[in-house]
Amino acid sequence: MGVSRRASTIISLLTLALFGLSLAVVFPKPSPPPAPPQVPELWATGEPGDTLSRSAPLARILASRGLDDAQIHEITKLLRTYKSPRSLHPGVAVRFSPRGGVPDRIRLDLTPDSALRFVRVDSAWTAKVVLVPFTMDTVRVSGIIESSLWAARLGGDADRLGERGFEDLVYDLADVFAWKVDFTRDLRKGDSFRLALERKVRPDGSIRSRHFLAIELVNGGRTIRAIPRSRPGGRYAYYDEEGRSLHGAFLRYPVPYRITSRFTSRRYHPILKRYRAHEGIDYGAPTGAPVEVTASGVVTRAGFAGGYGRLVEVRHAQGIRTRYAHLSSIALRVRPGARVNQGDVIGRVGSSGLATGPHLHYEFLRNGHHQNPLTVEMPGQPALAAAQMEAFRRDRDDALALIEHVPSPEEAPVALVQPGNGHRAHR
Repeated sequence: MGVSRRASTIISLLTLALFGLSLAVVFPKPSPPPAPPQVPELWATGEPGDTLSRSAPLARILASRGLDDAQIHEITKLLRTYKSPRSLHPGVAVRFSPRGGVPDRIRLDLTPDSALRFVRVDSAWTAKVVLVPFTMDTVRVSGIIESSLWAARLGGDADRLGERGFEDLVYDLADVFAWKVDFTRDLRKGDSFRLALERKVRPDGSIRSRHFLAIELVNGGRTIRAIPRSRPGGRYAYYDEEGRSLHGAFLRYPVPYRITSRFTSRRYHPILKRYRAHEGIDYGAPTGAPVEVTASGVVTRAGFAGGYGRLVEVRHAQGIRTRYAHLSSIALRVRPGARVNQGDVIGRVGSSGLATGPHLHYEFLRNGHHQNPLTVEMPGQPALAAAQMEAFRRDRDDALALIEHVPSPEEAPVALVQPGNGHRAHR
């Protein structure tokens, strides 16, 4: 009897042990079913009624697609969370999905880089902002000057820029080298350039943004190279190979238009009918053109000042003052004591005071004495700090390697753009 009881106990313990061991065994989990393939949304191609216009507001377009008044009201209410319907300008595209029947998805372009997407789930509509995707590419271009930058013989990837793209590139180049080269006077036949730029390209081929990766300009036997460094706000500052800034403390021009009267000690005044000194530069800009302050500083005068007409005077560092005269208007926040930053619009071109027509009169004074803005030696921006130079040299070498083997221009001259009416200058 005792033996049988012990045997029964041992069997029970073995059974429990085997059961516990079975719990410790990890059996593989069954694989999840494959996700169904994603079907891309098929947005209806644009039709004559799918673009906002004065005669076709959003409500009318939605109604034409079979949406009833309740749904149009709901969609308009959702839209107000992101944008006022009244602020939608003519030309805004509206797309629908599916292609046939009453749509359950609507796409409204807000900006070139964002859209508002409405989706109907059951009987309710929802809305969210979607960003337009973009791809990155690198474009390398070379050129040899014939008579101007516009008429350069081009090589490399110039054909990928298109006419408008190269025109914008010309002005961007002039901006980078504005404190080293006057592109309206200093370029000579045989000068050359090589550059590489990085672009963000939208699906429709338009350019979202771009910036130079490296530039080399050969002008009159001297070689100037520009290397970018990123700055807050998505901007870039450019430096030479030694880390010295290419950006001067003063812009070369307060308005990007041609010079109509230069700095001289004797000029016949068309209104006063006598000769006297012309202690500034006149720019033949149209009425209303924005006037930018050429350097950061503090406003000392803002108002009507006799023959100057409407005048803004700004005090800068190192005893320098600049004046902007004959304005049609002065910006509201520009008043004596106000701080302005380089590039701020301080007023608009006009013909107030002693002026025969619309233009900007620009003066540059140092320690109270008038200087020629085109020839005076301008203060420069500081170079990179010593602690930044090691990283800068690495970036510089990588950047210059991009343009080292850019193909040379073809023998036949190629000019993608012409310089328009000749009234716009480069800064």
